[in-house]
Amino acid sequence: MKTEVSISLIVALFAYVGQSMASVSDSLSHHPSFSVEYTGEVQSDFKHAKFVNLLQLGAEIPLSRSVSLNLSSVSVATTDEEPLVENLQGYSNIDAENLPFALAVAGLSWQVSDRHSLFAGIRRVDEDYFCSDVLSLFTASTCGGFPTITANHDIPAYPASALGLHYAFEKEHFALQASFYNGTGHTKFGGKDHIFRFSPKEDGLFLMSQAEYRHGGSGYFLGGSLHYGGHTGTDDHHVRPILWAYAEQAVGERLHLLAAYSHAFCDDNSCRHFCGIGGKYTFPRADIGVFSDYVRIDGQDEWATEFTCNIQCTGSISLQPVLHVLATDGHAHCVGMLRLGISL
Repeated sequence: MKTEVSISLIVALFAYVGQSMASVSDSLSHHPSFSVEYTGEVQSDFKHAKFVNLLQLGAEIPLSRSVSLNLSSVSVATTDEEPLVENLQGYSNIDAENLPFALAVAGLSWQVSDRHSLFAGIRRVDEDYFCSDVLSLFTASTCGGFPTITANHDIPAYPASALGLHYAFEKEHFALQASFYNGTGHTKFGGKDHIFRFSPKEDGLFLMSQAEYRHGGSGYFLGGSLHYGGHTGTDDHHVRPILWAYAEQAVGERLHLLAAYSHAFCDDNSCRHFCGIGGKYTFPRADIGVFSDYVRIDGQDEWATEFTCNIQCTGSISLQPVLHVLATDGHAHCVGMLRLGISL
């Protein structure tokens, strides 16, 4: 009941902000835009089941022809905060602890020119990275951020965010982006875990960059990151570099093949290597895909394979059945999921 009340208050708050700002923006050439996205998921290891609900609210409010205020939030409600099976990578990219409200984005976006843009404020890395056409089909947490990054550092990734700067350059076939964040992501509004915290001494610093080339329906991505700070759970501060690359190769009009690899250079990282292959086939109203990867974290090996099908029922409603097959440190598990998506 408390979660439902919190979500209702959040919706009312965004509606009030939208109505208040709309009068300010009427004189501008652009109008404010608002979005509501709900994702509901049933998970089962074929012995037990759990439910996860994610509500995302967003607003873009123009302040001038080139500057706008961007806001978005996440709210998570789950029947069980623990995963159904022991695994290293996470089989659901919306799984999280119960979270009545957290900011995902809150800041100013400046469209410097047709090709250059700059954002300053609260932001998450998965707003801009690892959200390409093929990767975004899959529900595993790995596809929202390679574990060489997410398993080694408490970076600002779902559901946590942090203060930062994000720059983007876009041309016809080429794109470049670079970001600078507080080294640790947060979700709260008080104490040492408050989301507006900027403390390089305690939280470290996190830099991320990626180059992208697209042509003929294919996409090629090369990126890297530098984290200065302590390893997760330690106070040993030094620079830890990571590189990654992945390609989404078009084979005909409907089939895309995916290959990915990432390497973390420091020996004390929990995860040093990640590699995966997969593909997506597009039908008029559905996408089917398979992705299989290998990772080693803290001395344990895991092979994970996902079979998925995303069905676009209407323009705003989608249904996605998923099967995960996991082999973790010699133990095999299967997790089935059914995900409902509503976008308004």
